[in-house]
Amino acid sequence: MKKRYILFLVFTCLVLFSLNAQRYNRNSIKKANTKEQIRIGLTAGLNLGDLTSATGLDIWNGLAYYDIEGNYIGFTDTKPFKKGFSFGVTFQYNLSGYWWAQSGLLFATKGYKLETQDIDIDATTGYVQVPIEIMYKFPVKKTNFIVSAGLFAGIGVYGFTDYEDHYGENASPRLNHPFSPDPLITGIEESTNLIGCDITVHGANDYWKDKDDTFASDGTWIFDGGVKVGVGVEWWRLQFMINYQYSLTPLYDYGYDYTSRYEVRDLNYKNSFDYFGLGTMSSPRQHVFSFTLTYFFDNWNHGIRL
Repeated sequence: MKKRYILFLVFTCLVLFSLNAQRYNRNSIKKANTKEQIRIGLTAGLNLGDLTSATGLDIWNGLAYYDIEGNYIGFTDTKPFKKGFSFGVTFQYNLSGYWWAQSGLLFATKGYKLETQDIDIDATTGYVQVPIEIMYKFPVKKTNFIVSAGLFAGIGVYGFTDYEDHYGENASPRLNHPFSPDPLITGIEESTNLIGCDITVHGANDYWKDKDDTFASDGTWIFDGGVKVGVGVEWWRLQFMINYQYSLTPLYDYGYDYTSRYEVRDLNYKNSFDYFGLGTMSSPRQHVFSFTLTYFFDNWNHGIRL
């Protein structure tokens, strides 16, 4: 939480410095922004985040789900779109004519939700991001229509993951997952257990509820980077954009080597995929739809002021 307050303080200082940088020409407020070479503004928006795939998330969390014939089925998909937000400072520079470069410093949250097969996961990821985009603005009277494309890079500074396992909670005493990579298949439905459990993840198996720092666990990437595209409209000093971000870096590294975790238990495995005898699957990436509104201050020629 302290990191969030520090970021907010830095952000506030930047804004106050900008607002008092120079004297303001009251007539400039009515001038078209196409005359400006450099622009600075404040951005805020809504993010709708998700993972590219839920396949393998159960194994990542130390479980494996099978059907009655012993075939691995696992999780199918996350719930569509976890709500997040973004805010920060945006900079624009006129390259030539209607071509602009845009960058900034943003704090943005992403994540995903999963509610399936006895497991609930609610993961939040928060990043300090630096986007770099090229924009083309189509002027129509006093309005600009915008298309953009670019890259973004970020580092995780905040996040938490709520994990809850509902398996056996309706039995008294509560049932535990079997300490085995193989499902128990008896042919009698009432006595069949179609879940395998990785003891190195679940430990004593009282891991029914947990809340952790998202980036604290080994194999979770703290760095985030990828591509983004967007469309939008600009009027006066207001700019509204609809963007799509796709992370090229994984959130979870399914190939992460946990050999030492198994060696202390006299087991010869590399990770949970190896433990369950399943091939390592494609690591999930994050992708986000964002809706942002930016307010640009008066241009540098007249001083930056509301």
